[in-house]
Amino acid sequence: MKAIMYGAGNIGRGFIAERFYLSGYETVFIDVNAQMVDAINEAREYPIYVTMGSEYVPTQIKNVRAVNGRDEAAAIAEIATADIMATALGANILPFVAPLMAKAITARKKENGKPLNILICENLIGSDKFLHDLVAPHIAAEDMEYFENSIGFVSVVVGRTVPPTPAEFSAKHPAAVCADVYSELPANPVGFRPVGCELPPIKGLVTFTPFEYYIERKLLIHNMGHAMTAYLAVLKNYSYVHEGTDDAEIKYFVMRALIEAARGLAKRHGASCDECVRFAEELVPRFENRLLMDALDRVGRDPKRKVAASDRLGGAFKMVKESGAIPAYIGIGIAAAYLYRNEADATSVELTDYVKANGLAAALAKYSDITDEKDAEMIGTFYNMLARRAPFAEFLPVLAEILRTEH
Repeated sequence: MKAIMYGAGNIGRGFIAERFYLSGYETVFIDVNAQMVDAINEAREYPIYVTMGSEYVPTQIKNVRAVNGRDEAAAIAEIATADIMATALGANILPFVAPLMAKAITARKKENGKPLNILICENLIGSDKFLHDLVAPHIAAEDMEYFENSIGFVSVVVGRTVPPTPAEFSAKHPAAVCADVYSELPANPVGFRPVGCELPPIKGLVTFTPFEYYIERKLLIHNMGHAMTAYLAVLKNYSYVHEGTDDAEIKYFVMRALIEAARGLAKRHGASCDECVRFAEELVPRFENRLLMDALDRVGRDPKRKVAASDRLGGAFKMVKESGAIPAYIGIGIAAAYLYRNEADATSVELTDYVKANGLAAALAKYSDITDEKDAEMIGTFYNMLARRAPFAEFLPVLAEILRTEH
């Protein structure tokens, strides 16, 4: 069996390829990073250092090779003969690879006519429709029936954390990765083709319906808490996520925000509140994993996207509001995101410059679709307190007063 891993980045090498290897597939990476392609082809294996915070447990991922994504003919030939495929490129890269994927699908129809399911491992709600709609315009009319009935676009949720590789490991092998131990790979069953087909034999693959619950659990609880930790930790001049989580004040704010989001998610989907809260509580020890050395600039990257109403912070705020509760602690996270400035991150510069020129309320309306005057006032209060580094004790009576109106 052959699996295509489109994208040899950290998630591709550190999680999805591992699932393929453990399930008996040969994994063929497609990537434009020539150095990574060469490193994979030279060794035909690489190590994953899995950790839960106390030690690294190395595992060798074998039966791998790679082709350069700029070699269009080679990439098309590999996809045309694969048994399963996954993408882990980043949603912003998918439009650039969609034409090549369409050519590969057309070639596959001519060569063998077999179905192909594509696991879309991107942090994006609606990733299945998004990628389908990118590829579809490049499919000829005579191939459209095959495309719709035999090519599956399957949303999956990547819950494993795979930060940049520590230098000590990459020095030993350029393709080495470091990851936490989480190994479940939830997938949306409605995306598989042909309809009613058996699921591919992939270790850790589990299906859920309705799948939106699991997408939002990852994005609006896990990713929200991760990002909020980063933005608050930057304000205290920390460098890594675990340093922020070790800070009792940050941990308090983030834990309360996680519980706000968990309750909101349970109400939105009619799920067990206890189950959602338990998921939220289990995240904190993962954030505390110091061996991951998860840098704040990585986790906080692109705050413009993360404060949006469709993404982790803005989306969690909106979800809790819809439930009838007050997302006060999530509001602290949003305030911290609007304070985040990294000169190497264009969107953080854009956000902070916009706030300086137009005010926070205007920025909240423009970037987060937060237009309610009371919501903007609440977040503005937290913004000003964080900006002047108000002591933790000063937040507590403010929060108590805000949340008193919730009951």
